[in-house]
Amino acid sequence: MKQTQDKNSKNLTGKQSYRVFETAEPWILYHNDFSLCSRKVRICLAELKVNYKPIHINIIETGSAENLTKEFKFINPNVTVPVLLHNGYPIYESHEQIKYLQEFMKNESNLNDEISYWVKRGSLIGEPINDLEKYAGNCVSLLTPPLFICMLKDISIFKFFSYYIRHPVKFRAFNFIIFKIFGFNAYKDKTPLYKITKKVISHLNNHMREFNSQILNKEWISNNQFSVADITWAVLLHRLEELQILEKFTKSYPAIEQYYIRVKKRYSFKEGVLAFKNTSVDKGVKNLQKSISAVSYLRKHYIDIEDSIKN
Repeated sequence: MKQTQDKNSKNLTGKQSYRVFETAEPWILYHNDFSLCSRKVRICLAELKVNYKPIHINIIETGSAENLTKEFKFINPNVTVPVLLHNGYPIYESHEQIKYLQEFMKNESNLNDEISYWVKRGSLIGEPINDLEKYAGNCVSLLTPPLFICMLKDISIFKFFSYYIRHPVKFRAFNFIIFKIFGFNAYKDKTPLYKITKKVISHLNNHMREFNSQILNKEWISNNQFSVADITWAVLLHRLEELQILEKFTKSYPAIEQYYIRVKKRYSFKEGVLAFKNTSVDKGVKNLQKSISAVSYLRKHYIDIEDSIKN
């Protein structure tokens, strides 16, 4: 292997000037089946018909923290997925990877202010608890813990000690330990997560209302041409479906329901998302479905979500 970057470097973004290793593969994607950012890049690769080698990296949600291993830190010192390699040169951060792919493939159909606005509106930017009124991605991130809890259920508690020690962002690691230990008790009345959820749903409802208006009588978000904005919102809606929340919104916003039907039929969504089946994710989604009916305070949490949308 060949690598020249400072392994202690942080905040790596965009294409780097060094190769992480020599390879005959023109395109390699280190990704995770569950990761929203990985899903975005896989859809983009499918849209642009780029042949690439996918290498799956487990994160704690999908069973083990392969992103924290010495081998993966060699690929990305910031231990995040996805990482896109072009002829061995790494490109970090999903939005930079998508931008690079579009420019390299000379795809200029995704460049206008409207698309940029809706990409940003659907993204997770900064700390999730901040700017909920600006970014739907921040809202969805804070609604994901019930699925995390289901996915972490069968993972040994001992793995979390190592996870905490090795993870560079201790706050994130600590949250997953809380999810593992307390489970759905975190959603009892007056708990921090219970209070946060009520605030989040109000903001997400505003995002979805405006998104519904944006796509009314349109096939896609901008100029009726599938763009990176549609990629952003496609994975967001899919995550809401996994969380058993999407149908609560589509009852009030029929344009979103029809839009998502179109998304699921698109070749790139099938190739970039649906084709990447993961046992941990599928099991987590099924467990969440059962838990909503079986756990009284989780059921109340979902009833509160639906009531907030109706109001």
